[in-house]
Amino acid sequence: MRGLTASLPVKVIFTALFLWVQGAALYDAAAHGEQPHDHYGVSCELTSAVHAEVAPLPLAPPLPKPPRAILAAEQPTRDFRPWSQPPGRAPPPRSPPALHQ
Repeated sequence: MRGLTASLPVKVIFTALFLWVQGAALYDAAAHGEQPHDHYGVSCELTSAVHAEVAPLPLAPPLPKPPRAILAAEQPTRDFRPWSQPPGRAPPPRSPPALHQ
């Protein structure tokens, strides 16, 4: 159990480091763009790592139209009146059971 509790802070530290580096890289890319630049006399190679070509999305094929017989067919309807209005009268109400029986 001791190994499991010790690994949680390590995972949190690595996650925070990863997010910080990604944020710094995005900030640098937004600040300098595609232009070559240097930081404290060292050239920044981030421009080559950020540069990526994006392929266009393919177009969806057109869907075929349904036959006319399906479009002209009458849609079935359900009749719920027999369930909501039962035929005839209900039986008379019953009284509660007597206690002296």
